Amino acid sequence: MTRSALKEAILARLDTIPEPCSIAMRDPMSLVEMGLIEDIVLDPQGAVTVTLCLTDPGCVHFNGMRAYIADAITTLPGVNSVNVCQTLDTLWTDERVRRRAT
Repeated sequence: MTRSALKEAILARLDTIPEPCSIAMRDPMSLVEMGLIEDIVLDPQGAVTVTLCLTDPGCVHFNGMRAYIADAITTLPGVNSVNVCQTLDTLWTDERVRRRAT
């Protein structure tokens, strides 16, 4: 799988992971739809780093999301390890939300 195809496959998997607070608000959206994916970095050895821009830097769901992300991505061919971190340099705003067309 090419790096570009792998990145697209990772993004597709991330788009299947629900964002916990959106579920609580009865408006379920994926991590991608919520605009939480700040960056995806692939290194030549198969290490993937996913950086999230959380709605709240102290998000209580971060560890759970980290586990879901790692579980979803590690099964992809070419992925040897997954690191999930959060950016503290960028603030999330509702302008990041990307709704799917219905």
